[in-house]
Amino acid sequence: MKSRIFSILLVASLATAGLTLSACHKKPENPGRQTKNDALQLGQGAIHKASAVGQVVADSAITTRIEAQLATDASLSGSPIHATTNQGVVTLSGTVSSESVRVKAGRIASSTEGVKGVINDIKVAPSS
Repeated sequence: MKSRIFSILLVASLATAGLTLSACHKKPENPGRQTKNDALQLGQGAIHKASAVGQVVADSAITTRIEAQLATDASLSGSPIHATTNQGVVTLSGTVSSESVRVKAGRIASSTEGVKGVINDIKVAPSS
């Protein structure tokens, strides 16, 4: 997890540095004002990238918490349920034995801290 965060931050830093270097060959009409504008744009870009990285980390944490809760719940532990999170919205998928198990998985996901919404795409297997 730490190496993924480091990789994301490294890519964001390299992209920012590349943008800065690509602007070096330009000769602005008003050097002082242009430098200030470049610095503001660079700062705003860094904030945006940091925010995106923060959201990825938050989404990963939500997914991990939900999958841990699903795995430790006795009535769900045998069910192959997968969770993914995007901007706080969790999508559940998999196949379970009954509608009550499907609903319970959805309730666990929706009660998890940081979850903004749940898309329950879990399928109920037909009875044999």
